Amino acid sequence: MLAAMKASISKCCGWLLVAALSGVPGSAAAQAVAPAVAPAVAPATKAAAFVYRVGMDEPEKHEFSLELNFSDIPGASVDLQLPKWNPGAYRLTEAHRNLRGVVVETPGGKPVQVVKVDEVTWRVSHAGQPFRVRYRVYRGSYNGIGGAYLDDEFGFFNGVYLFLYAVGHKDRAIDLRIDELPAAGAQIVTGLPRAGQGKSFRAANYDVLVDAPVHAGKVDLIPFAVGKTKFRLAMAGIGNYSEKKLVADFTKIAQSAFAVFGGGPEAVPFDDYTFIFHLRPGNRSGLEHLNSTVIGADPFVFGDPETYRGLLRLAAHELFHAWNVKRIRPTVLGPFAYEREVHTSMLWFSEGFTSYYAWLLLARTGLSGEPETLEVLAESIRKLQEAPGRKTMTVEQASWETWLKPDDSGNSYVDYYTKGMLIAVMLDLEIRRISGGQRSVDTVMRELWARYLRLGTGLGPTELEQIFVAQGGAAGTEISELFRRYVHGFDELDYNRHLGLAGYRLEVSQADSGGDIEATIGERVGDGAAVIELVRAGGPAERAGLSNNDVLIAIDGLKVTAKDAPKQIKAMAGNTKHTFTLLRGPRLLTKTVTPVTAAQTKYKVASLAAVSYEQKLTRQAWLGYTAQAAGTSNDQLREAALKLFSSDPTAGADDAAPTTAPPRAKKAKKKARTPAK
Repeated sequence: MLAAMKASISKCCGWLLVAALSGVPGSAAAQAVAPAVAPAVAPATKAAAFVYRVGMDEPEKHEFSLELNFSDIPGASVDLQLPKWNPGAYRLTEAHRNLRGVVVETPGGKPVQVVKVDEVTWRVSHAGQPFRVRYRVYRGSYNGIGGAYLDDEFGFFNGVYLFLYAVGHKDRAIDLRIDELPAAGAQIVTGLPRAGQGKSFRAANYDVLVDAPVHAGKVDLIPFAVGKTKFRLAMAGIGNYSEKKLVADFTKIAQSAFAVFGGGPEAVPFDDYTFIFHLRPGNRSGLEHLNSTVIGADPFVFGDPETYRGLLRLAAHELFHAWNVKRIRPTVLGPFAYEREVHTSMLWFSEGFTSYYAWLLLARTGLSGEPETLEVLAESIRKLQEAPGRKTMTVEQASWETWLKPDDSGNSYVDYYTKGMLIAVMLDLEIRRISGGQRSVDTVMRELWARYLRLGTGLGPTELEQIFVAQGGAAGTEISELFRRYVHGFDELDYNRHLGLAGYRLEVSQADSGGDIEATIGERVGDGAAVIELVRAGGPAERAGLSNNDVLIAIDGLKVTAKDAPKQIKAMAGNTKHTFTLLRGPRLLTKTVTPVTAAQTKYKVASLAAVSYEQKLTRQAWLGYTAQAAGTSNDQLREAALKLFSSDPTAGADDAAPTTAPPRAKKAKKKARTPAK
C-alpha cells in the first residue's frame, strides 16, 4: 500500500529545488497521514487549492509579507486562526504578537470586513465569495530551529509562525509560492514537493504545510541516496565538515534505521528526506518533520570525535522521528488542534525511545565504539539518578506536564527523554530474555509500524502497553510488571539485573569533592551577583532555610559574587557552621548553614568479569558488537524461554496521565545524606 502510494505521488513530483529550479522532493504531502485517514493530494470535492504567497523583499525590516488566497468556502463568514504551538515543540509560540496589518479584500481589490475575535482569530465576512488576506509578520530575532527569522542573509520559517488557516478547512490543499528571496544567490530548501514551475510548492493540507520548514539562503547542498530513497544535507553557514564523511556516516544511520522496520520498501515512509543544518555558534538542537528536519549545530562540531558523535546522535534522533511520533504517534498528535495545548502521557515513548534508537543506531553502525556507547549510557544513568524528581513524578506525568514544568523542576520533575531511554534499554533486554532472543523492542517497533500502515491512526497508552506485553507471550505479565514499576510507578530501575542479561554491570564509585550545601548558584545578569537558582530537597541549604532566588551577599562576613561563592563553599569542611547573608526580596537575612562533605558519584557501565555465551549473543544482537567464540551454551534455558512464547496483542485507546502519588516515606531518624546509587 505504501509503495503504491509513493509511486503515484512520484508521477507528479520531482526531486527538491534549488532557488529557481532544480526539482523537489515528492513525499511530504503524501506521507502526512495514512491513506486510510486522508487522500494523498486533495479532498474528494476537488475544490481548488488555497494559494499562500510569501515575500522576503525587505529583509532589513525583518518582515515577511504574506498573501493568502481563499476560495470555495461556503457560508457568510469564516474564522482564520494562527496556531498557538508548533508540533514537536511543546510550548506556546505567542507568534500572534508579531502579526500585523491584516487587510482582507476581494480578488478585484474591494474591501472585505474582518474583525479580530481573540488573540489568534480573525473573522472574515466573505459572503461565500473568494477573498485574499494580506499581512506582515515581524521576525527580527533568531529563536532557533523551531522558529522563524529574516535578515539580509537568509529567511527561515516554520509555518505556524506565518500562516493563518481557515477553521474547518485545514484539509484543503495549499499551493505555497515564494515570491521574493532575501539575498542574491539564495536557494530555497524545503521538504515540500514542487508544484509546476518556479518557486511554487504543494502541500496536501495545512498540517503538511506547517510540517515542512522553509530555508531561503545560501547553502551547501550535499545529495546522496540510500537504495531508492534520496537524501540531502543542506548546510547553512560555514563549518569544518567533510562532505565525503558526512555522506558515509549518514548513509549508515539511514540504513540502520530502515533495518529496524524491516528494511523493505514499505519500511521507509518517504521518497526523500532533507537535513537542514543551521551552523551557528552555540547551536545544538533539532526538530523533526514529516520528511525533513532542521538541526542547529556549532560550526566546528565536526572536528572533535566526541562532539561529532553527539551531532550524529541528534541527527539519528530526528530521522527516527519520521517513524516514531510522525507516524507511530499518540492519538492526540495528528490531526493537530493548533488552538490549544495538546497533552499526552506518552512522550516517554515518543521521545525517550527515539533517544534510545539514536544511541542504538550509532552502536549498530559502528559510528560509536563499545566504550563510547557505554559512556553515553552511564551518563544517562547519572542524569536520572541525580534527579530528585524521579521520586516524585512518574514518567507519564512528566510527559503530560511538559507544557509548563514546575518552577522548581530541578527538584520535582523527571526528564522523560532520559528515563524513557533507560526504560527502553530495560524492556529491550527483558523481552529478548523472555522470548529466547526471538523478539525485542525492534519487533515492537515493526508491529507498531505494521499497525500504522494498516490503520493510519494514532494509539493510546493502553494499546501501546498491550503491544509490548504481547511480545512477552505467555510471560507477558513480566512486561506488565515492568510497566507498573517503571512507567506507572516510582521504582528505581534495576540496572544490574537488566544489563546483566548482556554481560554488563553498573559500577558506582565516590570521591571526596569538598564542601557542598546542595544548591545551584547562578549569576545575575548585570552585576554578577550570586543567585541561588535551585535548592535541592533535603539538603543543607534547605535545612538552613535558603530558598530559590535568594541573592547571596556574603559568606562568613566576606562579600561574594557568583564566581566566588562556589569556591568558598567547596573549601568548607563538612559539618562546620557558616553564616550566609542574603537578600530575599527587600529583606536582608542571615542563615546558618552546615555543609556536608560532597561525594562525587561516578557511574560506569562495564563488562562482567565472566561473560557467558548467551550474554555475548544478546550483546551482539542488541548492540551489534561481535560476539566472541562460542563457549558453553545453556540450551535448556533457551528452549524453556521459547516454549513460553506466543503472541496475543489487544487494544485500548485512552491517553490520560494517571495521577500517581509517590509512596509515603516511613519516618526515620535523620542521618547524613548519601548519593543515590
